Amino acid sequence: MSLGILVLAVPVLIDVLAARGLLDRIWLPLVCIVTMLALLGLVGWRPSPAARVLFIAVGSLCAFGYTLSLLIADPGLGDAGGYLLNRPATVLVLTGASIVRPLAGLVWSVAGYGCATLGAWLASLVAGVAFAPGWGPTLALGIYAGAFLVLAAVGAGQTARVPDLTRLERDTRRLDIEHQFEQRAAAIVHDTVLGDLTAVMNSDGRLDTRTRERFRADVATLSDESWLRESAGCSVGTRQDAELRNAFQVLVSDFQWRGLRVDVTGDADAVAGVSTAAASSLLGAVRACLENVLQHADTAAAELVVAVSGDAVTMMVVDNGRGFEPAAVAHDRLGLRSAVIDRVQALGGSVKVWSRPGSGTSVLLSVPRSEPEPDA
Repeated sequence: MSLGILVLAVPVLIDVLAARGLLDRIWLPLVCIVTMLALLGLVGWRPSPAARVLFIAVGSLCAFGYTLSLLIADPGLGDAGGYLLNRPATVLVLTGASIVRPLAGLVWSVAGYGCATLGAWLASLVAGVAFAPGWGPTLALGIYAGAFLVLAAVGAGQTARVPDLTRLERDTRRLDIEHQFEQRAAAIVHDTVLGDLTAVMNSDGRLDTRTRERFRADVATLSDESWLRESAGCSVGTRQDAELRNAFQVLVSDFQWRGLRVDVTGDADAVAGVSTAAASSLLGAVRACLENVLQHADTAAAELVVAVSGDAVTMMVVDNGRGFEPAAVAHDRLGLRSAVIDRVQALGGSVKVWSRPGSGTSVLLSVPRSEPEPDA
């Protein structure tokens, strides 16, 4: 939409200036429009916060120069040419239209609107004409604000309706453990207490050696907690496990701010039982993989898949970028080899890489689990 607004502004600009005999003044407004078109191309090619900040900053200067040059050429355009004057300002308001998250998009649009309004006011002040902003940017902001808020409300409603699969899995596992405990407890009671009571009721009051030994064995069984431990399938997370999970959240947030959307799937909360050395290596390897996606994959999104088995923690970094041929990587290129493969293999882990030019890249990282270290 922004591209169409700027492109369609060119014939209108030519027609208005030609009708007023000012066609020789078209070059500066035209350069401003072309510059904003180039910035839009940059945002589309590299959609990131930095690119959007650059677009708003330079685009505001272009909108200022565009408006000022037209007002100096013909001050009457401030009253009669509002539609023509506010085309760049309207495009700045639409900065947040491509943002996936509705509220974030609204923030970007408000920022664009504020900068565009300030530029128009400064242009009017320098040109010495009354400030008369058109309705285009304000209407665009109102429409998009309403759309963003509706999308946010719909998203919140959908989130409330979708079950938390991780919590559901935990609850299912807990119920299964409780059921196992009840079954084992019932079996223990049946095999010990009820059997012993039956033997007492059917006896003549005298207990032979064999019966006494059986009673002692039953008491020992009830006193031993091993049957209870056999029913328990959940481990209690340590502070070290919590710190590891928090570190991954910080890592993901860091790349989000740098312009790479990282979607985490699987059960990240189940990551546990990893030594400090293994956790550090896994964090470093995942960071290196995401850095490669950000710098070389030519894509703005990646997926981090987390899985935990009995003896290993596995993470996979997946992107749909340009890909590469792993076998063709020169031996002196140490990024993937030293920062990912060697780092993980040094602790007994494994790394597998699948990639092909044009088909994205998947890197599977696996480190062994160990006995949790005691909390300090």
